[in-house]
Amino acid sequence: MDMNAVLLAIVGVVGCAMLLAYVLRWLGVPAAVAYIVTGLVAGPSGLALVEDQEMLRHAGEIGVIMLLFFIGMEVSLPRLIAGWRIAVLGTSAQMALSVGACSLVSWLFGWPWQAGLLFGFIISMSSTAVVLTMLKDSGELQSSFGQNALGVLLMQDMAIVPIMIILGMMGEGEVSASEVAAQVIGGGLLVALAFWLMRRPGWHIPESLKLTLDRKIMMGLLLCFSAAALTSWIGLSAPFGAFLAGMILNASDQAEWVEEHLRSLYVVFVAIFFMSVGMLVDIPFILGNLGYVALVTLAVFILNSGINTLVLRSLGETWKMSLLTGGLLSQIGELSFLLASLGMSIGLLNEGGHQMAIAVIALSLMLSPFWMLAIRFFVRDDTQIMIDEDVDVRVRHMVDMLEMARGGQEKD
Repeated sequence: MDMNAVLLAIVGVVGCAMLLAYVLRWLGVPAAVAYIVTGLVAGPSGLALVEDQEMLRHAGEIGVIMLLFFIGMEVSLPRLIAGWRIAVLGTSAQMALSVGACSLVSWLFGWPWQAGLLFGFIISMSSTAVVLTMLKDSGELQSSFGQNALGVLLMQDMAIVPIMIILGMMGEGEVSASEVAAQVIGGGLLVALAFWLMRRPGWHIPESLKLTLDRKIMMGLLLCFSAAALTSWIGLSAPFGAFLAGMILNASDQAEWVEEHLRSLYVVFVAIFFMSVGMLVDIPFILGNLGYVALVTLAVFILNSGINTLVLRSLGETWKMSLLTGGLLSQIGELSFLLASLGMSIGLLNEGGHQMAIAVIALSLMLSPFWMLAIRFFVRDDTQIMIDEDVDVRVRHMVDMLEMARGGQEKD
């Protein structure tokens, strides 16, 4: 492709994204939907302005990494720790119920039990990028149900490693004990180091490394991608490493200038991620199987919303809080693309099943904001910035404990 064609493709994609973002934002729809629709229009199934999906996929992954980096800089550690029951117990129960429901469907239709396990894992992973973008757009990231959703998403990201190990064993693949040990030990050491640094606020990067604008930008990118590369190298989620780096910066005096100088890049790469999701959709396949795809997508929304709502309610959350969090987590996440590809490589999915999985995942990501609007309409009043007094009490107690711990260390 010559340079003129590249420039025309960029103009077409950016112009389409800008127009759709303006129209949909005017209608109250998140910009993420506009970018996904842009991907549909500009991708191989549309106008074919962009055909290199591999390049876009990698650029989109960078967007997810930067998104988690910025989220980490906004997260309150005491508030996150206070919601550990929702994150650990809620995520475990949600995944178990998802696998159980899909295994039951597989048994009823006479499919292999391995297929039920794979489908259960696929639908149990919610989208970090979509959920956190919706929460940031609505200003609800620090709300109680926003923090509940964040805790669940982080646990799901951490669970991707054991899930892939289980699927690899089902496909008769060899699982290296040394690799598993490296992931467990390395992940534990990284989390411990992050918490140790976060309990010592005020540390700073030498001024000589951030005297000029270009040094500040490069230093911020280095911090973000070094942490992501480290966690990816030991077999964990790259965005999880970026999230830890963001939380560490939040405990220092560095977060403000990093966010100020990297926000533009963050916006661009997150938009590319959503466009890459739209470009994955095979429109002819969906049109040829429209009824089936629509039915499966609706079933995913209902099942995920229902399971998450019931789990959160059983853990003591109010019905409103449970419904909102369940609606937020109703879509299938970007990590499920990886699980679907792994399922096909080990023989659990054929080409048609893989296409169906990709179509349902992409449609659930695209329609998730509309599903959330429907949940809000159902819940109606007091859905914006909801307050849970019990969570606030736990957070204040956690803050007091951390301050007492710091005071004891200073005396020592």
